[in-house]
Amino acid sequence: MEYISYRQSVFLISMILPVTGHFLLLQPLFATSGRDGWISILFTVPIGLLFAFVLYRLHTLYPSKTIVEMLEQAFGVILGKILSISILSYFFYMVVITAYALFDFIYVIFLPETPKWAFAISFYIVVIYGMYLGMESIARMAEPLLLIIIVTGITISIAGQPEKNYENLFPLFEYGTTPILLGMLLTAALFGEFILLMMLRLRKEHSKAKSFLFTNMITVLLITWMFISTSISTLAVFGSEQVKDLQYPAQSLVRVVSIGFIERIDIYGIATIVVGCVIRMATFQYILNLGIRQWLVKKNKWGIHIGISFFVLLFSLFLIEDQQQFFEVYLQQIYPVTAFISVGLPLVTWLLLEIKQKETRTMK
Repeated sequence: MEYISYRQSVFLISMILPVTGHFLLLQPLFATSGRDGWISILFTVPIGLLFAFVLYRLHTLYPSKTIVEMLEQAFGVILGKILSISILSYFFYMVVITAYALFDFIYVIFLPETPKWAFAISFYIVVIYGMYLGMESIARMAEPLLLIIIVTGITISIAGQPEKNYENLFPLFEYGTTPILLGMLLTAALFGEFILLMMLRLRKEHSKAKSFLFTNMITVLLITWMFISTSISTLAVFGSEQVKDLQYPAQSLVRVVSIGFIERIDIYGIATIVVGCVIRMATFQYILNLGIRQWLVKKNKWGIHIGISFFVLLFSLFLIEDQQQFFEVYLQQIYPVTAFISVGLPLVTWLLLEIKQKETRTMK
């Protein structure tokens, strides 16, 4: 099993989560929280920081175990395996929604006359090749790409300033606290994707490297800044009513920006989403494969990969009926509930493992 450093985990998470936040969650966030969506993100930061601490403690207690193995350690073999099914289902869900969103995005924005199965198979070959190279190679790929995204993202934000009207952000708390609470649940589920780190082997790059807690905290703040800045910019440009009708708000935002002689800056959005989705799919399928092998105590890695790929393509191409069902059911309804698995389950696991560790020390 490959190792990645704490530093590489920052780049990996910071590449994967913005794909969810910018690409998948803006539309559901505006649908549930309206103009107060950015406030929901801000209010969820303490939950994100707490979860970063929980993952740090889990890693400290059992640095060589995955979350699947930790569940068995905390709850016992039988109950632990049962609970692990929810974690594995969660990882599969993440691969499916990313695959569908990628295929639909390319079809709607870029290649409307090409059948989805054609570029679905093409992109999945790239995903499989990424998994063949291994987790460290995927993490290394994310490093330069994230830096490019941050620089170009700031440039686009500045260039789009003339189009923004910050009065669109007001009035605050227009419909009370319920929309904000729903948006917080959605954002908590986004931070819950940090759980993928508990399926990887992590280590310090060198003795003076920053701790896992420090890198986790920095990543939470970085993700918050990226998500909240995009949501504010989108609201400021389009307003709370128009933004709800946009299929992909972030891509629509990029389209209105003009930078001097560059006429098609929206190609930046397309490239960012495509590359980010490929890295995201490869990472989640890699850890899903690992989790299944640990659950079944099997070593046939590529046989499991073939099975996962078949079911992902089946779901994303045939079982999700249309874009409306995808956004209203799979993202707006199901995604927020995943917070109870991705955040709640590790939290309970950490508390149980801390108690067991304390009891063991007392007995000694």
